[in-house]
Amino acid sequence: MSKLLRRPAVFPIGILLLLALACSSGDADPAGPAAEGTALLRVNPTGGSTHVDPSAPLTVEFDHPLMPGMEGYALVHMGDLGGAPVPGQWVWSSDRSHMTFTPTAPLLPGTTYAIHLGGGMMDATGHPVDFHGHGFDMGGQWVTQGMMTGAGMMGGGFTHPMGSGWQGTGSTYGMVFTFTTGGLSG
Repeated sequence: MSKLLRRPAVFPIGILLLLALACSSGDADPAGPAAEGTALLRVNPTGGSTHVDPSAPLTVEFDHPLMPGMEGYALVHMGDLGGAPVPGQWVWSSDRSHMTFTPTAPLLPGTTYAIHLGGGMMDATGHPVDFHGHGFDMGGQWVTQGMMTGAGMMGGGFTHPMGSGWQGTGSTYGMVFTFTTGGLSG
């Protein structure tokens, strides 16, 4: 019995260390949105959609609330990013996690539109919104500076706003989701 008492407790400590390491390597990425911010969950209609009902709501949903003013970094363009912004208003849900766009006039049938969400959008705690996690799954494409500075070539001279709310932490200016309404164009 005295030999057992003098023996160091290496085995139990080693097991505890292995358990601690296994628990710390869980699914949450410390650099990802679970630790630092909010993710874009849904865009409706998704990028690449065709035959979209011109009267259907345009919606964007995040997994946490966004800061006040972030609706200013969401535009709906006629055509591509070079197209003029569609007049209308983004309205937040009461918890600021869901936006709905209401155009001033109905969208035109048989017409291409683009929903642009600025890369500098921030959640209510001041962290950048993660577009990468789900944006591509919804048909989104990164917006590059060339697309921003080239805006106006196709849409009759519209100059896209640039600034901190449009540019994200990298070299992108958010994501764009392009869709086409159903029906015949006039």
